[in-house]
Amino acid sequence: MSNILDLPLIEWQLGHPFTIRDACEGVLIMGGLGSGKTSGSGALLAKKYLTKGFGGLVLTAKEDELDLWKSYCKQHGRLDDLVIIGHDSDQYFNFLDYESNRPDKGTGITHNIADTLKTVIKAGANDGQESDKAFWDAALQQLLVNAVDLCLLTQKKIRFEHIYKIIQSAPKSKSELNSHEWRQSSACFKLMEHAAKKLSEAQKSTEADNLARRLHIIEDFFLGNWLYLSEKTRSIVEQMFFGFGDRFMRDPLYSLFNTKTTITPEDTIKGKIIVINLPYLIYENTGRDGQVLFKYIWQRAMQRRQIRNNSRPTFLWVDEAHYFLHDHDIDHQSTARSYRACTVYLTQNLPNFSLHAGGGDKGIIRFKALAGNLGTKFFHANSDVETNDYAADLIGKELKWMGSEGMSMGDSASFNEGSSQSLIHTIEPSEFARQKTGGQLNNYDVEVVVHRQGIPFQTTGKNYALLIINQQTI
Repeated sequence: MSNILDLPLIEWQLGHPFTIRDACEGVLIMGGLGSGKTSGSGALLAKKYLTKGFGGLVLTAKEDELDLWKSYCKQHGRLDDLVIIGHDSDQYFNFLDYESNRPDKGTGITHNIADTLKTVIKAGANDGQESDKAFWDAALQQLLVNAVDLCLLTQKKIRFEHIYKIIQSAPKSKSELNSHEWRQSSACFKLMEHAAKKLSEAQKSTEADNLARRLHIIEDFFLGNWLYLSEKTRSIVEQMFFGFGDRFMRDPLYSLFNTKTTITPEDTIKGKIIVINLPYLIYENTGRDGQVLFKYIWQRAMQRRQIRNNSRPTFLWVDEAHYFLHDHDIDHQSTARSYRACTVYLTQNLPNFSLHAGGGDKGIIRFKALAGNLGTKFFHANSDVETNDYAADLIGKELKWMGSEGMSMGDSASFNEGSSQSLIHTIEPSEFARQKTGGQLNNYDVEVVVHRQGIPFQTTGKNYALLIINQQTI
């Protein structure tokens, strides 16, 4: 059986089609407001992915994106595959139950759950000083790991409110630890006490020894390390958790992600198209947290796939992608091709992206690292200088003969002219601002410069081309 990776999705006007293999290497679409990135190259790719039977995950930033994907699915015969997770939907995903009970439990459920929580928390956190980042990350990781492990040690079914109450009731001082009232009311202390009692009654076994070791580590943390942290340090770490935790303890996130499960990331492998209808511009941090949570778990699920020649590709579609970044995006994208996970990120400009990726040099480095792992890039009309410089630098420079002339004045005027070779941009940055943006004024033509890695366009031998996409004929 032939490998489906070589099936064409888009027949470029200049030869060598855009294939499923290219899609698996990722796509970045950049363009200013009104540039036609969604209605041009975005609509074109969505059509091709849907008609070829891809499953996928769609994150939403704007309120109209759900209607857009409903229209795509209806137009291309995929309406029955559309699944909506949102405040008024009947679809749910209990992520803790999923992580605790999936068949391939991996090297450690505790750390899987803690890493998921930390990733979502960090996606919405301000990193502050880079010199402190490792310290806060380590403290947060320790807190989450021990709270999760205490839940797993004492609860038949782990729920988010269990983790929340453990952290909320952890001791903050020696006097509190010695207080009878605190011991009677603290979920953290009562669960440790309950686990210790159960272990004392258990028969000697390897399993009992393992449980005792885990409990000892948990007690050392909550009754030792955590207790003796400075008040400032502890309050900062608590604030990081509770800023996120309070949103997950309330609807819509509580009902959607902490009650039952009707849909999982693996359903996209079967062809489902999951739209998380919690638009960031409506739900703000609540919408971001829910969507980053599902995105990260989906990415890890795709990395666990067993791939065969005819395995169905899946896609991750993120418009306004800068709102939904997390620390593991670059790691995922570096291996996504192997798992047929086709990323499509749409964003307006480089500064917007890098600001949400940490700002400053760090944000730019993260942008370039992620963009470098997205094999095909569509550059629409843009008025941002940095974005246009990036696009022009990516396309490259070439030697061109440049004419020059001069005049000197003395007893008599003299003129001279000549020429020399100069290394200049193949496409000048200013040219990106002049591209057609679609609509009636442009006969619905959208101009876009496409840059692809690997095989160049056949007729030009170049890795870039100016293409025209008509919005009415997609």
